[in-house]
Amino acid sequence: MKKTIYGECFSEAIGTFLFVLIGIASVAILVASGTVVSYWELAIVWGLSVSLGVFVAGYVSGGHINPAVTISLACWRKFPRNKVAPYILAQISGAFIAALVSYCLFQSTIVSFESANEIVRGTEGGLATAGIFATFPGENVGLLNAFFVEFLITMILMLVIFVVTDTNNLTAPTGGLAALVIGITVALCGLAFGPLTGFAMNPARDFGPRLFTLIAGWGTAALGSDFYGLIVPIFGPILGAIFAGVIYFKLITPYYPKK
Repeated sequence: MKKTIYGECFSEAIGTFLFVLIGIASVAILVASGTVVSYWELAIVWGLSVSLGVFVAGYVSGGHINPAVTISLACWRKFPRNKVAPYILAQISGAFIAALVSYCLFQSTIVSFESANEIVRGTEGGLATAGIFATFPGENVGLLNAFFVEFLITMILMLVIFVVTDTNNLTAPTGGLAALVIGITVALCGLAFGPLTGFAMNPARDFGPRLFTLIAGWGTAALGSDFYGLIVPIFGPILGAIFAGVIYFKLITPYYPKK
């Protein structure tokens, strides 16, 4: 059956919903419930949830589940540009709904945590729980530094995506293993660099839930200082994913053996 843009967008929304829902839930458990979850466990949960999202959406839509990936593929892999905006809208919608569902599930836990720690939403202190949904820089991490981190780790992710999905690469994994490698890459980047920025690596994963926090009581404080949330986790990943194409198609694939 011929694929339709509607089916592809639903697939992107569902895949994004799935991985963001699981990821946010793991952070909510760590922050608000008192459950002991180590940082490496958190990174692995996010990485494997990305693999699940790619598995679910991959056959119908390609499993981008990330605007940075969609934009990079449009730049380098001839992905139809008329599909870019619908894909991104679907991805952001899926992430927003994931944040909403997560909040409904953990609302009492989050409210109890805020009450116990005298956290007031809409203030700087409210970022303690806004951080369950969206990413923020680590202590003493400046805007430019954070931007470069998101640029770099998304560049690494996109480079791996190019490698594992290129049929001209004879060492590329087969049988759905590409999705697992992509998820492992997210987990590794999270382990190595996550404390600096929260490893968004995906504008939809961050903007959808951040949009939810704006209307769920945290207000504009959830944007972070210097409008961090509208700059770093959006443009850092997009530019990093585009630059990955320069490395792969200009510096690596020209040296592939000729078939």
